[in-house]
Amino acid sequence: MLRWSIATVCMGGALEAKLGAAAKAGFRAVEIFENDLTFFSGKPRDARQMAADLGLEIVALQPMRDFEAMPDPIRARNFERAARKFDLMHELGARLLCLCSNVSDEAIDDPARAAADLAELADRARQHGFRIGYEALAWGRHVKDWTAAWDIVRAADRTNLGIVLDSFHACVRGNPIEPMAALPADRIALVQIADAPAIQMDPLSLSRHYRCYPGQGEYPLIDFLDAVTRAGYRGPVSLEIFNDQFRGASANAIALDGLRALRVSGEQLAARRETRGDPPLTDFAPLPPAPSVDAVEFLEFAVGEGESAALAALIEGLGMRRIARHRTKDVDLYRQGTINIVLNRESEGFAHSFNMLHGVSVCALALRVDKVERALERASAMECPSYFGKIGPEEALIPAVGGVEGSLIYFIDSDNASHWERDFVFETPTDGAGGLRKIDHLSNVVRRSEFLTWALFYKSVLGFRGEPQVEIADPHGAFFSRSLRSPDNEVRIVLNVSDGGATGVSRFLDAFGGAGFQQIALATDDIFAAVEAAREKGVAFLAISDNYYDDLAARFDIAPDLLARMRALGVLYDRVKGGEFFHIYTRTFRERFFFEIVQRKNYDLFGAANTPARLAAQAQAQDDEAALRIDLDTES
Repeated sequence: MLRWSIATVCMGGALEAKLGAAAKAGFRAVEIFENDLTFFSGKPRDARQMAADLGLEIVALQPMRDFEAMPDPIRARNFERAARKFDLMHELGARLLCLCSNVSDEAIDDPARAAADLAELADRARQHGFRIGYEALAWGRHVKDWTAAWDIVRAADRTNLGIVLDSFHACVRGNPIEPMAALPADRIALVQIADAPAIQMDPLSLSRHYRCYPGQGEYPLIDFLDAVTRAGYRGPVSLEIFNDQFRGASANAIALDGLRALRVSGEQLAARRETRGDPPLTDFAPLPPAPSVDAVEFLEFAVGEGESAALAALIEGLGMRRIARHRTKDVDLYRQGTINIVLNRESEGFAHSFNMLHGVSVCALALRVDKVERALERASAMECPSYFGKIGPEEALIPAVGGVEGSLIYFIDSDNASHWERDFVFETPTDGAGGLRKIDHLSNVVRRSEFLTWALFYKSVLGFRGEPQVEIADPHGAFFSRSLRSPDNEVRIVLNVSDGGATGVSRFLDAFGGAGFQQIALATDDIFAAVEAAREKGVAFLAISDNYYDDLAARFDIAPDLLARMRALGVLYDRVKGGEFFHIYTRTFRERFFFEIVQRKNYDLFGAANTPARLAAQAQAQDDEAALRIDLDTES
């Protein structure tokens, strides 16, 4: 039977923590990486008992290296090493030994000799009731491709010797995937799965540092799973990930991410088989379907008494109007177009606690979905705890799940979207007319160790689709960005992460005390009118260098009067394939977040070409503010 497994090398920490995390996430099978046993304080039999107590089957011990096709006397020593591995496997309770293709400079380029060595090893393993799995490393000395490994396994001709198929090693070298479907199922010893970003790097470095879970990279893993299951393979499908971020993160979080990634892979594999008319795989329980996310219904800000007036002035300056007050709480609702912003000044409860931790900030995002029950069922299947806040008499119950840094993601039913508004007493008409129409996109800054986790969350729980990661230059370093979108493109969330330094991303993490929403982009059909109106109300926008507009004039054919208007207001511009993008940024509010106003004309990107100009302007503005504070402190 197919079953999800995870190799202990995927997680950081001691073996006890890794096994506990795997079991807690819902795995029932593990591969033991021998290095984990080396640093384990107990005996191998203690690890076996621990795994059994946790309900975990140890499906393999890995890896044995540099074995086949070696000259004497190394060959004799290798068989002595194998004998010690077999003793270890008896204690551990593992029945499969994974053997990597040789990378030693002393390895002999002789497939017949390699097959003979594997045949003898398999014969010795049979005496113990063990199997041997042979895997082609993408950087192997002579065996680099799974097809070459299979030729050797087939030539060795032992029933307890099979091939280990690893998606990373196959995909990184561009090996053919479809021929895997023709392999005899009983000769596939183990299937290992890992994804990776589509970046140009030598396979060894990519493998050691950048492997990731299915769906976090760009490899054709559903093609891979489809091929091995059509071959008839029904054994463990095991994650084997080497990743610096994973090792530095919580073992529990990484194990849970792994199970989420595998469940979504199983869902996609089932859809592929259904489309083709193949019988369904009964090995995995089907997932509830992902919700259809239709729109951002509202953003909720946690506001302390000291920031309330300033934030209200900023959003009113952008054109929002306060249209309602909460019936029982110190909460106001502002609106323009379909943009709803909630300011929560409560002195107790979730928003207050969030404000105490992070200062003024976005504490909750409300998403409009086709069915709230579906969204909650999907989240529960992905082990996301639900949240139901304290409500007063006759107030709307709005369920939520946890978001970035303990924020909340509320679910609002599209068929009854105004349900939550009954908590408010409306003071002005609610037509929402104005220059800004809707929330165009949002940006989350996250820690490096959580970048892949949150990308996976949006994809696996909410059904978003991801786009390739991009690197963006910052005046003080660099950061990485990845966009995720709902299937209809109505909701777009960008994840940003930095490796440190004084980048804008790093400054946010320091000021905010963690991850969170940094950017709120608002769409308009007339950016110049919207910005001019906002400036008249005192909204401060970023000052953009004159050099930027000189460069624009050199790169694009822009009418002089339009360019002059852009220069005067600080509006940035991009053009791709005939599509145009105008956008502008407010100054950063309390070093935490800022608003962007955007106007799109057949343009579907985010103006990444202008990000360095924005970052330089933000860094200069923040440095000027810091210098001003020092001067004021000195004068006082």
